Amino acid sequence: MLFNSVHFLVFLPIVTIIYFALPGLYRRIFLLAASFYFYCVWSVKWSLLLVYTTVQDYAAARIIGASTRPAARRIVLMGSLVGNLLVLGIFKYFNFSSESLAALFGKPMLPTLHLILPMGISFYTFESLSYVIDIYRGVLEPTRSLMDFSLFVTFFPHLVAGPIMRGGVLLPQFHEHHTPDGERILSGALLCVWGLMKKVFVADPMGIIVDSIYGTASAPLAPSRFSGLALLSATYAFAVQIYCDFSAYSDIARGAGRILGFRIMKNFDSPYLATTVSEFWRRWHISLSTWLRDYLYISLGGNRHGPLRTYFNLAMTMLLGGLWHGANWTFVAWGALHGLYLCVERMVGAHKLDRDRMTPLEKWGRGIVAFHLTCLGWVFFRSPTLSHALEVVWRIVTLADGRNASAVPMLFLAGVIAIELSGLRTKLHIESFRHPKIARWVVYGSVALLAVVLLSSRSPEFIYFQF
Repeated sequence: MLFNSVHFLVFLPIVTIIYFALPGLYRRIFLLAASFYFYCVWSVKWSLLLVYTTVQDYAAARIIGASTRPAARRIVLMGSLVGNLLVLGIFKYFNFSSESLAALFGKPMLPTLHLILPMGISFYTFESLSYVIDIYRGVLEPTRSLMDFSLFVTFFPHLVAGPIMRGGVLLPQFHEHHTPDGERILSGALLCVWGLMKKVFVADPMGIIVDSIYGTASAPLAPSRFSGLALLSATYAFAVQIYCDFSAYSDIARGAGRILGFRIMKNFDSPYLATTVSEFWRRWHISLSTWLRDYLYISLGGNRHGPLRTYFNLAMTMLLGGLWHGANWTFVAWGALHGLYLCVERMVGAHKLDRDRMTPLEKWGRGIVAFHLTCLGWVFFRSPTLSHALEVVWRIVTLADGRNASAVPMLFLAGVIAIELSGLRTKLHIESFRHPKIARWVVYGSVALLAVVLLSSRSPEFIYFQF
């Protein structure tokens, strides 16, 4: 089920009413059923993968928690890792490997699998894996309830595109007694409305501009047709699109959870105001960046074995983080580029800079540099091939002639940054909203407007659904 659909606008209020009408245990049973329904609207068949992941990791965690033998615990942990990564490998990376080997050897080496990538597979796999690893590390005690663990994996607000929640944060909340609180429900509804507005009225229009210059996955457009300024404009448009699209999903997830009484972590914190790329990653997709730090970077050794090993660990973490996003060499290049950024910043000490001690001019200067380094990465992220990305970069750098584009992306980008600076989001949807009557009418009017828009023209799915 898509958040940006009339189906969800009906689904969420019904779930909320029934959830608060039910007592204790029945609430969890109902939420689990509602979460499976939420996923099954997309595909009943692929929901079986959810069941597989859930049962496998529940059993692994219980065995690890009950065992006192280190060797046995490691074997079970490896079994869980292999089981989860094998599923990811088959559905997400098998054809990529097959195509890469064919290009390397000049002939097919592996068959091509005609499989649809299950929606949200990377998110729920990483979430389930983090739980097993936490049990192995002794951070958590394994839950005895299969139902609770199933709900942890499938809880509908964050199921498809995160945030990637930790077991120690979400599992205890299922046993809290949530009561219908008008102020909290209003705050959650405003957060949902804010997210839907960003998706429908900012991200989607920017996506049209991006597609008109970059093309689509099935029909990419040659960069040689467009001027360097047009390609730069489209890159700015994509920067706005992906931020407003993905942060919109996170806002709706947090808002839906808040309506029901659950606390879902903040996933974005004005990332385009970062003064370094290191700071960007502390503000962008926070649940993934902290996951990569805690379960990959630290597992590789972090910064405990000298500078060279630290640089290797940073580069490898970002490289794998890029590959997590998609089976394409462009994502590998995007991850490698960000790994290079982080290594260089650590070499010169930029990762330790304190923005509170910077002058306004220094903040703006560093912020502009960090933003454009990020946009350089977005070129690879958005391009269908490496050669396409390199040609885009070359035409931008040389200000090549060609078809021009409008200045609309620049205006949208300026608007997004202005909203970030003004704190308008906080004034609109945070708990301190001071005029509940006005807020209610904002919610009613916005939902009605969104319903009309969604009924009249189908809004594209969220970008991160494909990951």
